[in-house]
Amino acid sequence: MRARTVAGTMLLSAICYLLSAGLVGCESLQKKLTRKSKRAPASPTPIINFLDYSRAMTPLDRYRKHALMFDYWNDQVLQALASPPINPKRYKHASAEALNELNTMQTLVAEDVAARLAPMIEERTAMNHELQHYVGEMNSAQASAIHRRIDAQTRQIQRSFSWRDVQDQLKP
Repeated sequence: MRARTVAGTMLLSAICYLLSAGLVGCESLQKKLTRKSKRAPASPTPIINFLDYSRAMTPLDRYRKHALMFDYWNDQVLQALASPPINPKRYKHASAEALNELNTMQTLVAEDVAARLAPMIEERTAMNHELQHYVGEMNSAQASAIHRRIDAQTRQIQRSFSWRDVQDQLKP
């Protein structure tokens, strides 16, 4: 009889142990017992508020932004022409973007400053045209010559048309 009670107690304790291990497991008991929905939850609709930041910029901020963008694209042109192998797609794109930024800078300044900037834009347009319509591979001597011309013009633009020099002559 004693053997039966020990066996029964062992069986009862094994069943309790397995039951508690099954219920406790890795996940919490509440998560195991909750019923899962058959439908996927609806995705939340985003709240879109468009803000017009162009009006928040002052004329000086706009000019500084375009001057920085001109410097960036101009540096890209100079790097593309200086680093072999010369990548035509890279210098053509960078040259066009630098010219765009220079034209935008001209529209932001007063008429007398814009008139002083006009010859530089004409010269840059000619260099851009030369770069855009260059046929064949450009050798290092040709790239070096254009690089020197662009570099000289860049120094002249930075000397005469930095944002500090024209901040009092910007259009409102």
